Amino acid sequence: MLYKKIIASDMDGTFLREDHHFDKERFRRLLAQFKTEGYLFVAASGRSLPGLKLLFEDFLDDIALVAENGAVVLYGNQTIYMDEPIKPATYLSLVDELIKSGYVKPQHITLSGLKASYMLDTVEDDLYQVLSDYYQDIVLLPRFEDVSEDIIKLNLYIDEDIRTEAQDWINNHFQQLTAVTTGFTSIDIILSGVHKGIGLSHLCKYFGLSGKDLIAFGDNQNDLEMMKLAAFSVATANAVDEVKTRADLVIGHCNEEAVMAYMEELVNGN
Repeated sequence: MLYKKIIASDMDGTFLREDHHFDKERFRRLLAQFKTEGYLFVAASGRSLPGLKLLFEDFLDDIALVAENGAVVLYGNQTIYMDEPIKPATYLSLVDELIKSGYVKPQHITLSGLKASYMLDTVEDDLYQVLSDYYQDIVLLPRFEDVSEDIIKLNLYIDEDIRTEAQDWINNHFQQLTAVTTGFTSIDIILSGVHKGIGLSHLCKYFGLSGKDLIAFGDNQNDLEMMKLAAFSVATANAVDEVKTRADLVIGHCNEEAVMAYMEELVNGN
């Protein structure tokens, strides 16, 4: 199908309510309008690919997915782009250094692959339940050396008061990796040069489009590159100040489904 515009939205804190859900019937009606107008909706998230596919399992034929902060791009269940995985020696070394640094506990680290996500079996039950909202495919292991598939992202659950310090430490000590904030207690670690903007660039190129044909919605640091790429960028009212400052427009709170409302106004010519 030929598209004339791509509408990309971050998920948590942006498209999704704080309960991690959205109005599916409302979205279904919106997608029908998007199809008529030649618009493509893209779920652009730090979430794992299996997690995103589960979240949008009823809509996969009509949308695109940019998962793992841009490391994987899917359209029509076909992989459009996938970054190189992080080598086991690299992520195992990083895990060891993180533990030695004292910034993070080993059971608070998640390794994310294309088939599943992996945590140590010592993770606390309450944290496991919280993270299961984001990684519905968690496999518990006694040690990370037992992971057999390629890993494309690490996530750290970390105390909010040391999050920025830990992020700076990672970026200063591991030049081949980039740490970005995805929430108040969450840091994603991906290969340097990989971000949502890169994933969306590949998707745009696939359809013969560019950033001038892109509208992007976000709320946190890992959305900045795709918002910079887009011809028009929108932040939710609950976004961090850095994102609000760089956005072309600030709309309502994610709990109000403000992104959905804005997209409805877009297709209705308001």
